[in-house]
Amino acid sequence: MKIKFKNPPVNEVVIGAYFDPPLAALRNEHIGILWSRLKEEFPIVEQRPPINSPIQSDHDRIVLELSDEFVPMPRYWFVSGDEVTLIQIQKDAFLLNWRRRDSEYPSFDENLKPSFDKFYGTFEKFLKEDVSIDPPRIGHCELTYIDVIEVSEYWKGPLDTPAVIPSFVIPDCVSAKNTTPAFNCGYRYDVKPNLQLHLGIRSAVSVKSPDSPLLHLEFKGLGSPNGNEKTDLDAWYDQAHEVILEQFLNMTDETIQREFWIPEDIG
Repeated sequence: MKIKFKNPPVNEVVIGAYFDPPLAALRNEHIGILWSRLKEEFPIVEQRPPINSPIQSDHDRIVLELSDEFVPMPRYWFVSGDEVTLIQIQKDAFLLNWRRRDSEYPSFDENLKPSFDKFYGTFEKFLKEDVSIDPPRIGHCELTYIDVIEVSEYWKGPLDTPAVIPSFVIPDCVSAKNTTPAFNCGYRYDVKPNLQLHLGIRSAVSVKSPDSPLLHLEFKGLGSPNGNEKTDLDAWYDQAHEVILEQFLNMTDETIQREFWIPEDIG
């Protein structure tokens, strides 16, 4: 059974693939060619420092160090005009981000995963036709959901976190009476042989309004697909999505789910 929420607290979703080994032949000068394939839907291009891959090994580092590029390749952002969709590319990764902005959360099955498949297919075609690279070997996959809960009827601040997550406990501190706690908790669960779930729960404040508290929940699935075929990747992402949804449902308060996020049974 799958459930879709009418008003979920989802703020960002990341669908990622990490290459093992990295694409040593991919160079800075190729990025303009790739953008020519993407710029109709992604008119903005930015450069950012590379992110660490969860699978980087000594072999990978040697491959990158042996590159003859004068300037190491950064991470490239391709951003949609409304800034909702973001593609990130570096030598060892391809990621698609959905960001809320003023948009409503779309369906993972109907929108986000098909978008990832579409643009990853564009990337593979670019590698084959313009860089003469075979389809990369995907060592690890990522699926991340970031929920952001603002001040609302059911959450006024960090002290109300156990109302959202009944199992969450904020320890008493005798020397900190009449103060607001801050916390940043991380947990890792080995759900299946090829899937880890990393859970983060932390308090925060709004960048736009520092007096406005926020509650961040991060569900990050990481693991290795059973092969490099599309069916293998689809199976891994479906499994990760199911595990994240199950954890979200089991962890958060049923009354809040029902009255504020409003679940729908979609079969």
